[in-house]
Amino acid sequence: ERKPELREGELSIYAIEVLSRLSETIGAVEAAYREYQFNVVAQRLYDFVWGDFCDWFVEAAKTDIFGENAARKQSTLATMDFLLSAIVRQLHPFMPHLTEELWSLMGFASTENDFLDFSQLPEIIGFDYPAVATARVKVTAIYETIETGRNLRAEARVPSNQKAKFVLRSNETWAKEEMATIARLLNAQSLQIDPNVTVPGRSSVAVTKLGELFLVVGETDRAAESERLDKEIAKLEADLKATEAKLGNQSFVERAPKGVVEEHRRRRDDFNARLTQLRKARESLD
Repeated sequence: ERKPELREGELSIYAIEVLSRLSETIGAVEAAYREYQFNVVAQRLYDFVWGDFCDWFVEAAKTDIFGENAARKQSTLATMDFLLSAIVRQLHPFMPHLTEELWSLMGFASTENDFLDFSQLPEIIGFDYPAVATARVKVTAIYETIETGRNLRAEARVPSNQKAKFVLRSNETWAKEEMATIARLLNAQSLQIDPNVTVPGRSSVAVTKLGELFLVVGETDRAAESERLDKEIAKLEADLKATEAKLGNQSFVERAPKGVVEEHRRRRDDFNARLTQLRKARESLD
């Protein structure tokens, strides 16, 4: 059996994030097998393969695969190889014939008699925790921003296959290092990342973990955009009111676990910050 090897020194944040997701999946699958929860096994594998791997990592990896950094390209391809090996081994009990053929076609079998059926299941990957934590925070913020950008497209009726101009007003200095990948995932004609950028005159805006994301559309219907922002502001105001009501309940504050109370305080602060940004965006349309 050919065993793929990771090139840890050259791993991108996307590779570290998806490998940590793989480790979580392996652990969850092992636990579910012990409890004979085969439906849980199938669901966890589906979520990882279809969501974490296909939807996100494969697309994010294209920047490095088609980029000019040879070391990063080889590292990304090695990560892809490692992930595919783990995926076919995990899926083998559910689709033995197909995965056995894939195992052979992808070159994981070193001899004719090297069958996937006799291969060990993948093991949890050991990583430096601070590196994983940092990568996951960054990648989660990026992926959320991409989803927000796609929602802005849908609301502005800009086709997903049409190049569009985006502006990201962000204080996250590291975001510029990931500009190529963010632009690719947004299918952006151009992407500007700047904490002090002037708000484009005709644009749709949404608040993300990276900052304010603007979709620049020449013929945006200002009335429709105002209506969209009004609805989002109203929803956030309702969420804020409910959160403040809980925090104003002395019984809740005293009896609820400390972590739950802190989470409600964090949500209150987050709602207030987002409302401030959205109200500014709404005022710019008047």
